[in-house]
Amino acid sequence: MTPLRPAALCAALAAALAVTSCSGSADPASPEAAAAPEITTSVPGPTSGVDSVTWNLPAGEPPSLDPAMSSSDSASTVVATLCEGLFSFGPDYTLEPALATGYEQPDPLTYVISLREDAAFWNGDPVTAQDVVASVERLLDPSVGAAWIGWAARLDGLEATGDHEVTITLTEPDVLVANYFATPAFNVVQASYAEEAGDGFGTARDGVMCTGPYRFESWEQGREITVTRNDDWWNTDAEVRVERLRFTFVTDPYAQAAALTSGDADGQFNVPRAAHAQLAEQGSMLYGRSLAPTFLAVVDQEGPLSDIATRRAIQALIDYDGIVESVYQGAAEPLRALVPPAAWGYAEDDYREAYEALPAPAYDPDLALGLLSESGTAEETVVLAYATFVEEETRIATSLADNAAEVGLHIELMPLTAEQFGAVFSSPEAREGVDLLLSTGYLDFPEPLTYYQYFSTGSFYNFAGYSDEEYDRYISTATAAEDPAERAREVIGAQAIMAEDLITIPIASQYVNAYHDADLTGLVPRQNYLYTPWATGLGGR
Repeated sequence: MTPLRPAALCAALAAALAVTSCSGSADPASPEAAAAPEITTSVPGPTSGVDSVTWNLPAGEPPSLDPAMSSSDSASTVVATLCEGLFSFGPDYTLEPALATGYEQPDPLTYVISLREDAAFWNGDPVTAQDVVASVERLLDPSVGAAWIGWAARLDGLEATGDHEVTITLTEPDVLVANYFATPAFNVVQASYAEEAGDGFGTARDGVMCTGPYRFESWEQGREITVTRNDDWWNTDAEVRVERLRFTFVTDPYAQAAALTSGDADGQFNVPRAAHAQLAEQGSMLYGRSLAPTFLAVVDQEGPLSDIATRRAIQALIDYDGIVESVYQGAAEPLRALVPPAAWGYAEDDYREAYEALPAPAYDPDLALGLLSESGTAEETVVLAYATFVEEETRIATSLADNAAEVGLHIELMPLTAEQFGAVFSSPEAREGVDLLLSTGYLDFPEPLTYYQYFSTGSFYNFAGYSDEEYDRYISTATAAEDPAERAREVIGAQAIMAEDLITIPIASQYVNAYHDADLTGLVPRQNYLYTPWATGLGGR
């Protein structure tokens, strides 16, 4: 990779990456303000093959390619090209057959899954029902440490009930379960290969053994991962045009922009904001609505955030318009609730009515000042942790701290490295001393219940220990509600409580973005690139 980059791009990056406050609404006429970009819903299909594509992973080198550990952007982007689940998500997130041809639900507690008979692993061995069961059981083994274990809270039984049939039984109805069939929670690996590899499975030494459109070829640690087209893929309807994918791990935003501009990298998801305009002139800069909220999560509700007035003051100190226009350059929308509108996968009119009834987010320092005068904890320091490797979140955190200082609230910033930030989600010790966490997450599929259930009593991700009987009742009823309208009513009830209690403070939902050079086509940016074989549509113009 060449270190050279155009001077104009360097200047733009230097300006955009500066850690400055965006206090007050951005002036739409100012250079920083940006109109919302056009959302890409379709692109021309490829007409020619491509020998090799270099795709950069901006979040860095994956810790593993084991699908059970596929819970980070980097790992998921690669694993999605290699390994498959029982189903895949279509463009509208409907379940489409993959290693399963379909499933039946004879009662609310039972799923009988029919498996494809023509699927094989890369080594030619057929996929069996035992491989499916072993893959799921392996993921559920606490010693593996898979983040996907949460789907199985109501699991009663999992067994091969035929050569090409698997049956899952639950202790209680759970309308979310079927959606996970299309996620890494049900990615199938060859049981014998995984067992023989042991701790080496998913590593540079042993790789993985899956069924997807690309095969694992090599992993040069610290430099690149290479996968090659699986010409024996069961999906003969798909014409995979790119023969080889080479994944690089450039994390520095300047270096990413330089690599994309020079052609050392052909494409990337989550491109540095400051490079968008220039890249749009030389290739395809694409945007899609996402299922990703950026929000503040209360980590400790016993300290300075124990007073609701302080939490409401912090909400009033967020410069929503400035963040959308300046930090995200228009490629985002402010949020009234934790779950973004793009994630309303059903009962959209009901969700929209409830959402629009919530207060519109607005930067209001006078309101914040009044709330702090009523708060019993306004004199205490609020410790806000954030990820330093995400430029947008660095700017948001700094802006909020500056805005708070102007009204006499002290917010102490706690910058976290990628490793430290990851530990926050798994280690209580890593959360010690943190009051508030700035985070961007994403829903795995457009079902609002998936995020709101995380804040029910006892949930793994309910770091603050929030507990509300009415909230829990809404979530429990929604989890068993097959009827979409009924489920929406219950979720909306929980959403209203969360909006009142502010155990989370929503900020914005940024669009999915992706860039590739002018010689390529076929990629429509969607949140589900993390779980679907996104590269199969890519090819030459």
